[in-house]
Amino acid sequence: MDRPAPAFFGRYQVLEELGSGAMGVVYLCVDPRLARPVAVKVLKESESMTPADRDQYHARFRREAEAAGSLNHPGIVQVFDIGPSYMVMEYLEGRSLAAAFAAGASFSVRDIVNLVQLVADAIDHAHRNGIVHRDVKPANIMLTEGGGVKVLDFGVARLPSSNLTAIGSVVGSVRYMSPEQMMGHKVDGRADVFSMSAVAYELLTGRPPFPGKSVTDIVARVVHGLHVPPREVDARLPEALNAVFAHAFAPPPHKRFARALDLAQELATVLASVADLEIRHPGEEPETLPPHAAEAVTPPADAPPATPAPPPPTPPPPAPARLVPEAPTTHPEGVLILDSDPAGAEVFLDSKPAGRAPLDSVDVSFGRHLLRMELPGRESVSATIEVRPERPLKIVTFTLPLPGPGSGMVRPGQLVSFGPDVLPPVRISGPVPRLPESARERGLEGTPAAEVWVSETGEVFNTALVESAGRVLDEALIAAVSRWRFAPATLRGVPVSVRIVIQHHFRR
Repeated sequence: MDRPAPAFFGRYQVLEELGSGAMGVVYLCVDPRLARPVAVKVLKESESMTPADRDQYHARFRREAEAAGSLNHPGIVQVFDIGPSYMVMEYLEGRSLAAAFAAGASFSVRDIVNLVQLVADAIDHAHRNGIVHRDVKPANIMLTEGGGVKVLDFGVARLPSSNLTAIGSVVGSVRYMSPEQMMGHKVDGRADVFSMSAVAYELLTGRPPFPGKSVTDIVARVVHGLHVPPREVDARLPEALNAVFAHAFAPPPHKRFARALDLAQELATVLASVADLEIRHPGEEPETLPPHAAEAVTPPADAPPATPAPPPPTPPPPAPARLVPEAPTTHPEGVLILDSDPAGAEVFLDSKPAGRAPLDSVDVSFGRHLLRMELPGRESVSATIEVRPERPLKIVTFTLPLPGPGSGMVRPGQLVSFGPDVLPPVRISGPVPRLPESARERGLEGTPAAEVWVSETGEVFNTALVESAGRVLDEALIAAVSRWRFAPATLRGVPVSVRIVIQHHFRR
């Protein structure tokens, strides 16, 4: 029997239930200390659990929280706090990629390439820190209202030190699961790359790569590598795309892409000629699996190794997703000035090579763009930037850190979340926001808030409005804090990058 939710989890006041999954229930709560909304994921328990089952379940839940909390990346949902049987995460406005598919959303190929690049960057960050997600699927990719992307739910992530998942168990969603997961074998980051490839395929075709009306059909196709080539779904896609996904879906892991970013870069190159095409998703699941079967396949822990089913007959290709040309693109309106430390980093703008830093003048259109810099011997760095009509010139500099041996090492410039070991940045110069005269004359008052990214050098390199008080006051706050300079935040004596929220009360 379902129990009513308590009014509080720790200090977090419950407002409403947002959703429920296999392991937990997510509630919208408010943090009274910071007056901000948060998402609280609470462990779901069955009354039939034995004490041993309950202990293992709690351990797995704690593993999820610790795995997600150890990752500091703008593309991974941020964990603020961990309780006895719950964890507190940032509350995201937006919808999952699965919900977008179900609603019949449209994506340009350019947007798809950018989305895959953002997800790949987040997954690659987790892999560099020794964490395999194990359940990459559209339901775990959030499209935020600001145009960003977040990877959610490390609930089946497997840390190197974990021994909670028994040998032979299979966890994950069958439509996006790698062959080695289906067979109950040990997995590494290449399983996530396989799953991400399946998501990318569905983005580009509107169909899953391994069709089937039963779990048995799908499993047989996956373990034999019998995906439908994307050109058979729609002949207007480039011929070279067939080879990319043949590489991505090879059953032996060693024959697939080793890194998520390798796949993303290959897609960007192959799809450059069709970047202005729009792909409309059909808006409904083309096939229905038996209840519960679509989510997980879990053989008993003592079962013998699975034997691949014989390959099923190849069905006729599904109806193509419609590719519609976008409206002609406008002329560039903004300018980027780009630099790197060390100099000479290769710059990719919206997944296309733009040259080597420093670059004095890169023309861009207004809106959001994906910027990435790579340099041999250094960690790659990427970020989503926005160029607006009121600020058409933007200067962006990246520090590319030296690679560290593991997640325990703090690298200069690493983006970290605040905790007891982090000394916050201290403002050393810059004006306090002042009430604009036009606001005073109109009797305007309000309290806008902005998220500010402060680099390891104390520079403000990005701002985003998180709470509006009207255009005049919002612009006054952003204009002021953009000129602030800080003594940088430090973690164990190493200067790091942080995100802070600045709120200002404008009063007459």
